[in-house]
Amino acid sequence: MLLFWAFIALKLGINININININININININININIIIRKSGGTMVKQGHYAKVSKQKRLRQLKQRRQAQEKRAIMPEMVSEFLQVRYHLTQAAKQRPAMRQMMQRFMAQWLAAGQAELSDNGQTTWSVVALTKQTLQTFNRQLPWQGYALVDQEMARWTAFLNKEVPAVPLSERITLTEALSPATWQACLSEQLAINALLALTGDSRQLGQITTEQVRQLQTSIQTATGIDWEKVAQLLDSTVIAQNTLSEAGLDDKTRQWLEKLKKLTPQDFNDHVE
Repeated sequence: MLLFWAFIALKLGINININININININININININIIIRKSGGTMVKQGHYAKVSKQKRLRQLKQRRQAQEKRAIMPEMVSEFLQVRYHLTQAAKQRPAMRQMMQRFMAQWLAAGQAELSDNGQTTWSVVALTKQTLQTFNRQLPWQGYALVDQEMARWTAFLNKEVPAVPLSERITLTEALSPATWQACLSEQLAINALLALTGDSRQLGQITTEQVRQLQTSIQTATGIDWEKVAQLLDSTVIAQNTLSEAGLDDKTRQWLEKLKKLTPQDFNDHVE
């Protein structure tokens, strides 16, 4: 019996020691691991707001660097016209046929001259697209054959898209803002009004008699040359055909050979050419 109980006691002692050793080892390992983790993390947990603060500071620094880079490459205000003419040629010329390309270069140059005057003379960085376009049409007046107006009409959607994208992007210290966007309806109204004025002036053969033309006369003629989809170039050609009306001496005065040749080619275009979307 004594041997039996001694054997039992021995077995219990071994089990107790095993349990004690296991518990001690587990506790020691857990404590050691926890202490190592705490020491590696600096003893404190990083808060989520810290990352947001760092991210905001990084964005502000990037914006500042971008603004400084823009200021370094900013051009002088008097260079805006030349800058945009170069941009227009680089991005659009390859898509245009010679007649269209030459017409739009002249139209663009005249439009930008008006805008440049606003910027250089008045420091005006807000440009009305409608006002500058009307001014450009008035400057051309009867000096431009009706075929030139027809070419501009065909290209107007692409031209206004270029303006809306490129003008505000000109690298000035104070960027240009475009107002009064030229919608298709507004453009048709501006174009038909100028064509009506040109036709009325052609009947007199004297551009100086503009003051004698009434608003009602312009409106009536303007209505007669418009259709539901645009300008009736057949009617315009009849009104402004150089073989019918008095020759406009202004269109021939002081022109170089290249411009004169271009005008001659322009005058050979017919309304049917524009119905076929000639460029």
